[in-house]
This record gives sequence, structure tokens and C-alpha cells, in this order.
Amino acid sequence: MYTVTEQKVLGLVENSQEELIRLLQELIAFKTVTPKDGERAAGGEFVGYQNFIRRMLVNLKADQIDLWEVDASALEIFPGCGVSPDRDLSNMPVLVGNFKGSGGGKSLILNGHYDVVPEGNLDHWQHPPFDGQIMDGKLYGRGACDMKGGIAATLIALQSILQAGVKLKGDLLFQSVMDEEISCMGTLACCQRGYTADAAFIPEPTNMQVLVAMRGSIYGKVDVRGRGGHTEMEQPDWKDGGAVNAIEKSIQVLQAMAGLSQNWRNSPSQQHPLLSPNTLVPTHITGGGEWEVTIPDLVTIYFGAMFLPGTENIQQEIKQFVTQALDHDDWLQHHPPEFSFNPTWHYGAEVDTAEPIVQLGLQVVEALGYQPKTCGFGSLTDAIHLINFSNTPTISIGPDSQPAHMIDEYVEIQKLIDLSKMIALLVMRWCEIA
Repeated sequence: MYTVTEQKVLGLVENSQEELIRLLQELIAFKTVTPKDGERAAGGEFVGYQNFIRRMLVNLKADQIDLWEVDASALEIFPGCGVSPDRDLSNMPVLVGNFKGSGGGKSLILNGHYDVVPEGNLDHWQHPPFDGQIMDGKLYGRGACDMKGGIAATLIALQSILQAGVKLKGDLLFQSVMDEEISCMGTLACCQRGYTADAAFIPEPTNMQVLVAMRGSIYGKVDVRGRGGHTEMEQPDWKDGGAVNAIEKSIQVLQAMAGLSQNWRNSPSQQHPLLSPNTLVPTHITGGGEWEVTIPDLVTIYFGAMFLPGTENIQQEIKQFVTQALDHDDWLQHHPPEFSFNPTWHYGAEVDTAEPIVQLGLQVVEALGYQPKTCGFGSLTDAIHLINFSNTPTISIGPDSQPAHMIDEYVEIQKLIDLSKMIALLVMRWCEIA
């Protein structure tokens, strides 16, 4: 059931469908592609996007607007934060708009990242990635799903609330952040700048479910050493100076890594209601012999490990299990594999489903005709810092996630309208109407 005021706001959202479409098309037109490490962002696109959003916040009569560039080297570094102090974040500003409430209500952060993944081979796109073309009820473009569609839905929800003359008791913070696709340092910068609230909402694509849990991730490599020699010559035992094939030894390391993943899958402690168990995944292999007649002396295996929230000592667990699994091999006992881990790893995060913001999220999902379900995500989102660093209960609700990062990425227009209505309801019921 909706109150009279809620019905008025939802009606305004419904009548703003064409405006919502135009807004999303304008946002997609900004080519805010996340730069790779060692590269610098195309400043005109990122800065232009944030200036566009800033003008919208001015028109929406935000009480305070904060626009700044993040210096990665100045961010606080701690285990699991994902901070890469050498990453160049210039030309990618962060924007926060503060809508002050009348007092007595709960505060809420509305967070969204405006960076998008690269478009890939343009020849494979049937709909140009930055045109926002519409066909069969879908709007196509890079970021349509992940997550400029959610940002557009948020802005239309705020506009409809204000157009209806609704005054909120609680403060509302709108955050437009960058670099989520690489580091999540934009949101971490907001947290470290002191922007906090009683809860937070991110319109990431979630299949219209309430996202409450995310796995952490760490990447690294392991060097497997052998001893070079001539392939066409019979080799004595390695203790007598004979060659050792690093490729053959790397197979044992790969088997041990697979064994650890299997152990995690079978472990009762790894059974989570919304997330898959920890996983160790080899991603690519380099090395081997430099010449066909040379026995290879080094193979490097690169890998990623995804792990449940609350996991501790993941690096030590990986090294210890793999090393112990190889104790039957005399060479590897004396020349154990050498692990190194990327220092910019990310912790996982989850919110208790009993939290009021989770229950409200389920409520608004059901109000718009969708099944009220919580879900987990195998990777990370900006919610990790809101939850872990700022202790802010954070949920995400958004359109279908399957098109994210794909060629011909799209969002269903009807679900975008429904999402905007959900956000409007969430804001009014959380912050309370004055």
C-alpha cells in the first residue's frame, strides 16, 4: 500500500519515462572508460560528466556540493583496501551532493560509479556503445546496465520527490564516484573524507534482488623453478646435477591448487547461504624453455583467489596448503614454489539481513511486483568500503546483471522505471517525510 504522497511521487516517476531515457542517453554519451594502470583518464569525458551531474544537483537545489580529485597516494592504506598509491586518478573527479533534511530522520547515501569498462572491438557491436540506441524496449550502450542506468534512475527519483514538494527529515547524500571497475578508490575517498550515513544504497545490477554479500579477491603468482638442461641428453638425478623440468613440476602445483579449491567446496565452514565457497583460479601461465632443445627452468602461474567475507590469512592458507601438498616431491621440498601476492587486494563484505535497510529494500522490491529476495555477488562493489571502513549498512538493487560488460550491453527500460520507483520509495521511507 502506498500513501497519498508516495502515489504522487511514483506517478511523477512514471510520467518521467522519456526524461529518464534522454538522461541515460546523455550519460552514456560521456566515454568515461576506466583507464588501465599506468594510463591517465581522458579528462574531458570524466570532468564533463561530473560537471553535467553537478548542474543537475544545482537544479535539484542540493545544499552543498563537493567536487574534488582524489590523490591515491594520500589515501589511508590498510589490509584489503585495494589502494594502489601509484595509480593516477587525475581527471577523474568525485562528486558529492548533500540534501539536508529537517531533522529527526535517518540519513542515507545514494552511491553510484560512473566509470565503465572498455567497449572492446567496435565491429562486434550492433548498437554503437555510446549512442544509447533503443530497440524492443531495451536501451543499449556501455554502462547502460553497469551502472549509468542506475544513476539515471536515482536522479529521476530525487527529482520526482522534490517536484512533489516532499520534505525529508533525514539527510540525503548523492555520491558520483569513479574507478570502481579497478579499485573502488572513489568511494573509499568519500569514506575517508568523512561522508557517512545511517545506511547506503547503490543501484548496481542485481536482477532486482537485494544484494547484501560480496566475496573478496586477491591476485598473485607462483614461480615454479626447475633446472635447465639439454633435452636430447639423458639426465642424471637432480641431486647429481641433472636437469629438472619446470613444466612437469608446475603440473603438480596446479593439481595442488585445484585440491585447495576442492577442499573449500567440501568444507562445512565454507557453506554460505548467498555466496560460493572460496575459489583459487589459475588465470595464465608463462615461462617454459627458451629453445626446443632446452629443458625449462622456470614456469610462472598467475592466479586469482576469491574468498568469503570474514576470511583471514588467505595468503598463508594458499601457500601452506600448496606447499604441504607437494611434500612427496623431493625436488619441490628443497625448491618450494615461490608465491607473491598483489598488495592491492580487496576484502569481502556482507550486511546482516536483519538490518533495517535490508528489510526496507525487500519491502520496496515487493511493492513493485518483484520477488523479495536477498542475493550475493562473487566479486566486489563499492559497498565493501561503505560496509567495512565506514560501518555503513549498504544494499544494492538494480536491473538484470547478465548484460553488464558485454558487447551490446543494455538495460530494459521498464525495469529502469521500476528501479526509479523503488529508489523513491526507499528514500521517503528511510529518511521519512517531514
